[in-house]
Amino acid sequence: EFLCPKCSGYLSVGENVIFNIRNRKNVGGLLLLSPILGDYTYTMHPSYRIGTGEEVDFFCPICHASLSINGVENLASVVMLDESKVKHHVVFSRKEGEQCTYKISDQEVEKFGSHSENYLDFISASMLK
Repeated sequence: EFLCPKCSGYLSVGENVIFNIRNRKNVGGLLLLSPILGDYTYTMHPSYRIGTGEEVDFFCPICHASLSINGVENLASVVMLDESKVKHHVVFSRKEGEQCTYKISDQEVEKFGSHSENYLDFISASMLK
């Protein structure tokens, strides 16, 4: 299960994690992502276009809070509950085509995606807090 870190609302519906998104032209839409970490497939309305490398803002579709990480460009985060209901933070890139996801839990980081080295300095620094 995936939850909003602000309101704790469930973002998982069926086989998707649902987000409200907005591009740099301030055009919004809904984005459905695969809940499998490292699977970068997504679905959105065919009229909505995201260019390769374009940064997209992610928002909770329930409380509308920004899921961006303050002070860090290109990253957003949500909370994930595993099968045992243990909480993990999932941090992911907001740039289209950048395959970069981290599952962070009690001093352990699992990285996914071909671009997962891009933000290791930030992830490592955040683990020291």
